[in-house]
Amino acid sequence: LDKAVRWRTQLLAKAGELIEAQGIRNVIVTGAPFGLMTHATELKKRFPQVRLVADFRDPWTWGHYYGQRLLSAKKQAQEQEQEAQVARVFDKLISPAPAIIEHLRKAYSGDPSRIVHVPHAIDPDELKNGSNSPLPGRGAGGEVFRMIYAGSLYGAEEAEAYFEQLLRAFENLHATRSEAFGRSLLDLYITGHDTSAYQQKVAARGLSERIRFHAPVPAREIFPKIAAADLVLIFIPSPNKDFLGTKFTEIFYLRKPVLHIGVPGFVSESIVGRKLGASVTVAQLAEELPRIMSGERVIDIDPHVDLSEHLLDAITEKLIREVLV
Repeated sequence: LDKAVRWRTQLLAKAGELIEAQGIRNVIVTGAPFGLMTHATELKKRFPQVRLVADFRDPWTWGHYYGQRLLSAKKQAQEQEQEAQVARVFDKLISPAPAIIEHLRKAYSGDPSRIVHVPHAIDPDELKNGSNSPLPGRGAGGEVFRMIYAGSLYGAEEAEAYFEQLLRAFENLHATRSEAFGRSLLDLYITGHDTSAYQQKVAARGLSERIRFHAPVPAREIFPKIAAADLVLIFIPSPNKDFLGTKFTEIFYLRKPVLHIGVPGFVSESIVGRKLGASVTVAQLAEELPRIMSGERVIDIDPHVDLSEHLLDAITEKLIREVLV
């Protein structure tokens, strides 16, 4: 999984060249895995004045989502030593995930100011085509209820179970509320992998007119589509239940009702607790989604929720004040 393991020579050469030519004072290295971070620790020997910042994006040695359990005891020990080396050498450890911050503080005690929570940022300029648009009613004049799913389908078996329940939800709606079924649409912009198997399942169930697949589009193009939707579906597999990705904050800024599908955790608590949407388990989806599509269940959100800590200006200020020199 670590594509940087053989990139030490190239990384150190290019980074050294840029540091000298540009007078760089801070080097930020993103992980895990730890190949890049481990290689970068050697920059301290040549440039002791440079500040190294480790940007942790995923659970690694303490996680189980990326196949760590398949590693031998020796390999696992090597990964743990690399993480410890990064924690010793780097000047700052940052992460957008509170769960990762908690792990780092428990595993590597010392100066608490070295470990900083830097939330995912919202760039209003990037979202300006769809930001703060008024909430649509029951679709366009009550005629269409538009839903959207944009992103990857993580989690293999869990994703398969989620998609099956999604199909059942439409079938249940068709059987019990045919009028609502005829005006409900779900547009899928799935990234990262082939969707032909999913498309075949939709066609086999006779749902191709209601569930539509689209090619992935750039962020600036997807945001207006999200802003035009009545509901945003977000499926999160259980290993990620406590990791609030950047797409959440961007959707929140667009003031769109979110339906989180997955097991309870920090993600569901954040969405429900701040009145940003609702949460259901995969097992509940086939029953609850038809109620939402028909208008029987309404998801109320707080259009005035304070997201100022996530705005790009605030994040930049925090980086300058607490992380960079």
